[in-house]
Amino acid sequence: MKLGFIGAGEMGGAIIRGLLKSGWPKEEILASVHSADSARKLASELDIDATTDNRRAAEHADVIFLAVKPGVVPQVLEEIKGAQLSAKPVVCMALGWTLEKLQAALPNWPVIRIMPNTPVALQAGVTLFAFGRETSAETRRAVTALFERLGKTEEVPEELFDAATAVSGSGPAFVYYFIDALASAAADKGLPQEDAVKLAVQTVIGAAKMVERENLPPAELARKVATPGGCTAAGMDVLAASDVKKVVAKTLSATEKKAAEYSK
Repeated sequence: MKLGFIGAGEMGGAIIRGLLKSGWPKEEILASVHSADSARKLASELDIDATTDNRRAAEHADVIFLAVKPGVVPQVLEEIKGAQLSAKPVVCMALGWTLEKLQAALPNWPVIRIMPNTPVALQAGVTLFAFGRETSAETRRAVTALFERLGKTEEVPEELFDAATAVSGSGPAFVYYFIDALASAAADKGLPQEDAVKLAVQTVIGAAKMVERENLPPAELARKVATPGGCTAAGMDVLAASDVKKVVAKTLSATEKKAAEYSK
């Protein structure tokens, strides 16, 4: 299956890196970027074919990926239509581009809305899906299987897409923030900064793996670790008194609201 990426920045580049890491043939990937210098750099770094010609990327592809900024999507869609191609799946990850908008721009084309996150580059990501009405079961299976190479996948009703995006799309940044806070607090207590970061990172990795393996609610795992009267319980009391859950809820609400504004 030949893949044409229109845009290969932070997210498009992460998907390409993850696919190459998974063993996807580099000959089947063509990426179009905004400048000749970027194309040369991408081709050199990833050993793939790169161009500045969006039409060429679309013509090459069995599946077209739109990995550009939301405001650039209309221009790219016009270029795709201008190439007078037969209808082929178009996968869009631009924030706010709903299936209704995509389908209006490309009538009778199979359109798919996704929201991946950057850990797809390490095959440890999450990709959300919503499928347009013209997307066949065969195409759904093929595109889903492609992203299963990059981590977990989840089909989400489009009315919940913004809320789910707040969790998995923006979530890595929130986790990075927590890791930084944990490491910074440890460094303030005298640990060397490099050691503090290593400890914080491995702690988050291990805790996430425990949640996945034990199949228990995270809150229950926290209670099992926090022996009454112990040091963990003392720290948990501070988190509870600080109403961290309320802060996280406000964080996700703000993220969801901003995503909804793009849709409008």
